[in-house]
Formats: sequence, C-alpha cells, structure tokens
Amino acid sequence: MQKDEDIIERLLVGGLIGAGLGALLSNNKNDGATIGAIVGAALLGTYKANQKAQATKIPMVIEKNGKLYQINADGTEHYLRDIEKPTIQLEEKFKLK
Repeated sequence: MQKDEDIIERLLVGGLIGAGLGALLSNNKNDGATIGAIVGAALLGTYKANQKAQATKIPMVIEKNGKLYQINADGTEHYLRDIEKPTIQLEEKFKLK
C-alpha cells in the first residue's frame, strides 16, 4: 500500500487537487483552471520544501494553538513560548483582477 505522502504528491503533480480547488474558488472555468494550477504548484512546492527540511535533521519551529514548538528530528516536541494571535481582520471575499 502506498504511503499517504506518495498519494498526495501524485494528486498534486497530476493537477487534481489544484484543479478541484480552482473550480471551487471560481465560477468561470478558465479562471478556475488558472487558479487551480497556481494553488497546485504552491501546494506541491510547500510539500517538497517541508520534505527537504525534515531530511536535514535540523529542528523545525512550528505554531500550534498560539504556542511555538521546536520539533526535533526524532519527533519530540519542545515548547518554546506563547505567541499573540494576529489582530488583522481580513476581508471575507477578495476580488481578483
């Protein structure tokens, strides 16, 4: 059986995830395909960068529920500190130009 990561990567490379998201985000099929391609490329790039970062065995810092944690190569987590939640209010809808 394939690993979940392999399945996700194949879906991203095949454009299925990006195209699906694009279709949800746009009523215009052409715009949806473009948005989907961009989203798919961004997701795949982020996924690949995360894999390469984990392979370096250098600890990563992540945020969970307003707290910063250091994740070591062996998977152990070390609490660093609390962080404030952002106060920026984003618009509910954006108009792409």
